[in-house]
Amino acid sequence: MAQQMMNMLFVVLAVIVAVASAQEMAPAPSPDVGSGFSLPVSSAFVGTSLLFSLVALFRH
Repeated sequence: MAQQMMNMLFVVLAVIVAVASAQEMAPAPSPDVGSGFSLPVSSAFVGTSLLFSLVALFRH
């Protein structure tokens, strides 16, 4: 009985491996244009914040 279960397990695993290896690798989809670096706030706000930080650093 144990030998039959081991054989059945081997057959099932062999089928799973054969199915998984038979699949072709698909290329990754191309990224959307312009979405490589998106901020939730505007660039002007970030620039102003950096400018005020530098002014505060130099005044210290």
